Amino acid sequence: MLTRRHLLAGAAAGSAALLLPGTASAAQPGTSTQQGWLDWLAAHRGDVSVLIDDGAGRRASRNAEVRRLLASSIKVVHLSAYAVAVAEGGLDPKEQIRVGDWDAHHPFVSDGRAHFQALTWLGIPCDDFGIAKDPEQRVPLARIPEAMIFFSDNAATDYLRTRLGDPALQLAAARGGWIRPDTRSLGGEVLMLMMPEYAPPPGSPVAVRRALGDAVARRFVTDPAFRAEAFERWPDMPGTPDAQWPWVKGHARGTASELFSLHRSLASGRYRPGGALAREILAQPLADRVPPGASEVLFKGGSLPRTLTIGLSARWPGGRSGTAAVLLTGVSDQDTANASHLVDALIAALSDPERFAALERALC
Repeated sequence: MLTRRHLLAGAAAGSAALLLPGTASAAQPGTSTQQGWLDWLAAHRGDVSVLIDDGAGRRASRNAEVRRLLASSIKVVHLSAYAVAVAEGGLDPKEQIRVGDWDAHHPFVSDGRAHFQALTWLGIPCDDFGIAKDPEQRVPLARIPEAMIFFSDNAATDYLRTRLGDPALQLAAARGGWIRPDTRSLGGEVLMLMMPEYAPPPGSPVAVRRALGDAVARRFVTDPAFRAEAFERWPDMPGTPDAQWPWVKGHARGTASELFSLHRSLASGRYRPGGALAREILAQPLADRVPPGASEVLFKGGSLPRTLTIGLSARWPGGRSGTAAVLLTGVSDQDTANASHLVDALIAALSDPERFAALERALC
């Protein structure tokens, strides 16, 4: 069972997608309680996009159609596509995957050590950059989506995207009501930060940035000399949230309404085929946080500098399910480190009418 230590492997490590080896951020007062987060939401309503429905007749929203950064919350799309492929017989979870092929999607740094943590969880010896010492070691394919959700491993995400293809990702999202999510390469985004000469000029169309990021990611996977060049370059990449922000602003965006739709479809049991497998994986990170009377909590979050995102559902015996999608801008590293308290506030709102009302007041 994953515990509080793993709660937001990609969403509570203080801009986890961008931390270099050995760095960390410490929690500070302010958002260190559930009430503190409600106060933050009330004070930053222009930076908040939320859609929440407790499945018992209560719904609240704020800026639900505003497009904001998605960070790792996009990974619920990749999980859904994997689950569909397994259900339809296109992928075998028991297939043995060469670890070196997984590692090839990991540009050494800038993932909050998620890939390192995933390999360590699997008992795979690796160096400090999360590269397996024995690339010929095998793991079951089933471990890849788990690493993506439990630790927010970007390399697992790009590996699945390569195996499945964007059309499968788009179709899987559409089955849950999310039309054309931005499923660009996450490794490509990091490489363009490390090696800006491969990135488009600021303000370029989304399609251009996506295409260039995909191209540089493919080169990283296939060209050993380019991988070596990238390794030489990473120490010079921008290392602070302020320095990274101009790059972060061009990351994939979506709306709380879109994120809500896919999570709602999965939680309600309407998502078929593959919904049961996706729920099984989403339920494990918060298996120790299920509120009284509920059966499970489904979760995937994400973070980038100044950005925190959450997709979360609670399910009860008898068919009731409640869902919350939250996209926040303007958060500090300290706020991100306190993200578990926001998760607690959302679970409480889905479970308790009075707590729901308190959240609604903060939003309105």
